[in-house]
Amino acid sequence: MQDVLNEKLTLVSINISTFSGYRRATREHIAALGGSLPASAAITEGSIKVFPCDGTKALQTVRRGIFRKLQAKGVRALGSQNVFAVLTDDLPEIEKEVAGAEAEFKAEVDALEANYDQMFESHVASNVEAETIIRSLKVDRATAIAKCRFSSDVFKIAPFLREGQSEEEGVEGIVRGLGRQLYEEFAANMDKLLKNEAFAKNQRVGQKTLRPLKAELQKMKKLSFLDPSVEGAITLVSDILKVLPQEGYIEGQSFVTLEKLVEVMSDADTLLNAASKVKNGVPACDVLFPPAPVQAAEATEVEEVAQAAEPTEAVPDAPAAVPPVSVAQQQVVMLPPIPAASVPAFTKGTDASVSDKLGQLGIAPPPAPVRAAPVLRPRGALKTNSLMF
Repeated sequence: MQDVLNEKLTLVSINISTFSGYRRATREHIAALGGSLPASAAITEGSIKVFPCDGTKALQTVRRGIFRKLQAKGVRALGSQNVFAVLTDDLPEIEKEVAGAEAEFKAEVDALEANYDQMFESHVASNVEAETIIRSLKVDRATAIAKCRFSSDVFKIAPFLREGQSEEEGVEGIVRGLGRQLYEEFAANMDKLLKNEAFAKNQRVGQKTLRPLKAELQKMKKLSFLDPSVEGAITLVSDILKVLPQEGYIEGQSFVTLEKLVEVMSDADTLLNAASKVKNGVPACDVLFPPAPVQAAEATEVEEVAQAAEPTEAVPDAPAAVPPVSVAQQQVVMLPPIPAASVPAFTKGTDASVSDKLGQLGIAPPPAPVRAAPVLRPRGALKTNSLMF
C-alpha cells in the first residue's frame, strides 16, 4: 500500500484567484445617497457590481478548463477543492497543461489591465442610475489586477504516524479516503447527467450523452487501485454500455437500462454496493433489475417434483401394533351363511308414467334393483380391530 503514495500517486495543487467585480455598500455610502439604494441592475441586495462580469469571464474560463482536466485525470485530495491526486505517470502531460493554462491566464490578465478603465466606463454608462455609488466604490486598476493570481505546486504526501500506529495503517487511511472520494466524484458527475433534460422529458438520448459516462469509465480504470471494488464498477458500466445501441438514439428498453445505470451511479453508497455485487459474480443486468423472488409455494412445488424424480428404494411396511385381545372374555357367535335365493328381493317402486314414456321412446325401463342379502363373514376374515367389539 505504501507504493500507492510513494510511486503511483503525485499531488498537484492549483490556486487561481480573480477579481470578482463586486463590493458591499457600507452604511456611509447608503447615507450619502439619502438612506436608500437606487433601483439598478448593478445593485442586488446591497451588493454593488462595480465592474462588469464579462471583464473577468476569460479568466474564469481558464480556471474551469484546467480544473476540469485535472479532475478527469485524478481525484481531489486532502479535502481541498484545489489539490488533486494524479497518476505519477501522467505528471509530465499534466505539467504541460498547467503551464499552458498559466500562460493563457497571464495573457488574459494583461488584456484586462490594458482595457480596465475602458470597461469600467462602459459599465457606468450602462447603469446611469447607480453611477454615483459605482464611482464611489470603484476598485483601482492596480488593486484589481493584483487580485488575479495563478500558482501551482507538485508534491508527495506522507502520513503522520501516532504512537503505536504503523506506517501501513497511516497509508491505508489516506488511500481509503481517496477511494471514497473517487466514488463521491462519480456520483456527483452522474447526478448532473441524470438531471439532464433528455432524461427528464425526451425519454431518449443521443450518443453524445454517453460521453460523461465513458469519461468516468476511463477514470475508473486509471485509479482502480484505490479501492478493490472499483473493478466491479468498471465491469458494471462496461457490460451495460455493450448492450446499448452503438449509433443513433438510445430509446425504449435501452433508454430505461441507461437511465437505471446513471441513477445507480448518482449515489456513492448505491454505486459501491452495486460494484461489490458485480465483483462477487452477479450479472450487471441483475444488479440494475433484480429478478423477482421465487414464491414459497412455487419453491415447494419444485422441491416436491425434484424429490419425486429421484429414485427411491422400497421401504418395507412395519408391522402394525395389534392390541392383545382376550378371546375368553368375548362370545363369538358363528352363524351359517344364508343362501341368497332364500332372501326376498327388495324392490323400489317405479313410476308407471315414467315407464310408459320410456317405452314410447323405445327405451326399455331399467330393471328393479335387487339387493343382496347380508352375509356374515367368518371370524378369520375379519380385521384385527373388528375383534375388539
